[in-house]
Amino acid sequence: MKTNTYPSKYALPKGIFTVGKTKFKWYDLAEDPAEISPQEIHNARLCVENAEEDYQNIDDLGFIIMHRCGENYLLLVCTWRNENELWESVYYDGSGNFEIWDRNKTHLPTYCVWEMGIVYHESQSWKKYLGSEREKKDKEEYLNDVFEGEV
Repeated sequence: MKTNTYPSKYALPKGIFTVGKTKFKWYDLAEDPAEISPQEIHNARLCVENAEEDYQNIDDLGFIIMHRCGENYLLLVCTWRNENELWESVYYDGSGNFEIWDRNKTHLPTYCVWEMGIVYHESQSWKKYLGSEREKKDKEEYLNDVFEGEV
């Protein structure tokens, strides 16, 4: 039986990105994260800062995945809501600027195999936070608990 190796990508944490009251962990995801240009990161950050979802005034915690897919990007903006629910907005750079990906359909794609490594880590980190006293130190511990590696 012939087996094929599926290509890997690398998840690289890039620190905390704060938009108003919301704090995000930022991840670059690509075959080589160094290929993600500073201009694309700048464009993605502007997109989140100006998103319809008012992160400026919502006290949220979450994470962002800047995923390079070939020559294009997906920007996955995720926040934890109602304690145990992961909410997501998806943007893509179809025109050179990030735009909301209209996913008004019944059955939708969620996370690809590479993104799942980050999402799994984040779900475990959030579960640990939910079991804590949820004090400031616990929020900081959540924000500092990042994943890095091959996915």
